[in-house]
Amino acid sequence: MASERQPAGRRLLPRLAALVADPAGADNEPLMAHVLLEEASRARASDIHIDPSPEQWRLRLRIDGRVIDGLELDVGTGLQLVNQFKVLAQLDPMPSHGAHDSSFSWFLDDEDEEGISLRVTAVHCVAGEKLAIRFLAPPMTFEDPLSLGIGEEGARGIRRWMDATGGMLLVAGPTGAGKTTTLYTLLNQLRLTDSHVVTLEDPVEYAIPGINQIQVDTANGLDFASGTRSMLRLDPDYMLIGEIRDAGSASAAVSVASSGRSLMGTLHSRDAVGVVSMLRQLGLEDADISATLGLVIAQRLVRRLCEHCRERQPTPAQDAQWLEAVGVEVPEYAWVPVGCEHCDDLGYRERIGVFEIWQPTPEDHALLLRHADDAALRRNLLERGETLMFADGLAKAEAGITSLREVFRMGAILPG
Repeated sequence: MASERQPAGRRLLPRLAALVADPAGADNEPLMAHVLLEEASRARASDIHIDPSPEQWRLRLRIDGRVIDGLELDVGTGLQLVNQFKVLAQLDPMPSHGAHDSSFSWFLDDEDEEGISLRVTAVHCVAGEKLAIRFLAPPMTFEDPLSLGIGEEGARGIRRWMDATGGMLLVAGPTGAGKTTTLYTLLNQLRLTDSHVVTLEDPVEYAIPGINQIQVDTANGLDFASGTRSMLRLDPDYMLIGEIRDAGSASAAVSVASSGRSLMGTLHSRDAVGVVSMLRQLGLEDADISATLGLVIAQRLVRRLCEHCRERQPTPAQDAQWLEAVGVEVPEYAWVPVGCEHCDDLGYRERIGVFEIWQPTPEDHALLLRHADDAALRRNLLERGETLMFADGLAKAEAGITSLREVFRMGAILPG
């Protein structure tokens, strides 16, 4: 199995590596920063990290959620690259003593009319000035929930909720779990129906054609409470309020869901039943949660094994130890990453969701009203045979979609 710690610079950044190795041959080359952006974009990177140290600078790319080692640069070259990005972003070229960020647009070539938006953040560290460059691309949207990796039963649950009137659909997970992609996929489906959809977001990051989006503006009196009252007067069928992050947005979500409208939002939670504790912490009563909670989609993202080079091999010893530790039967064989030209020798290409769908039953609502904790709610799901996130991950690993190692890394609550 190919080592994921092996530097990938020569594979991912060949032009930049050649440019750094032979600066004298740079006369006909564009700026190092432009070469880096071009190759990072080709490699599907979401972020570029330029990290300082007293002896050298380290260049790394975040690809499919994982940070991959790129190139090591000498101090002079590293400073030159940092300064090029600061000039492009119109940041003060002098070393910063705090945190500063700015944005700029970059055009891949003369035929690129829209360009790519990038955000540059400069932060002073002990070893020098670190730069993080984020590609500000709109989240992907898929044709239907099945394309996200949600199984047939989960997709049916989503369709049942979308066909009903009222209640909350919450997408739960940590930062970077793909929650926005799931929401936008659902919004894209609603856009193609005869439904009226309105969103209240803080901030509105991406425009969605056919959807009425409202920007929270507390300075001018438009907060979640007043915004939801205005939204209800617009006669929507579905409303989205983005992330439920405080008591105000939680209260607004309940007021919408109890008014006969369908409400969608995201929440930080480790698993599906964990949203109950989070909503309680935000000041909601058990009766309000029980009356409005219609469906929870909890999720993580794992990397897809490259279909061109994945191999079925005897289960690695470390993976077997993991499975034994959590009481899962160890399979004789497992799919593992290898690496080839199709995946830049990483063994993985793109990501897929691992899901847990909870549609509360009358028994669940009774437990909620008795102030049952997460453990009791989760035990009830297991006893009636619901597929929890870890089990969905194991099923995807068995099918060769991802690896066991990716399932262990996703941080889901383990069985037992």
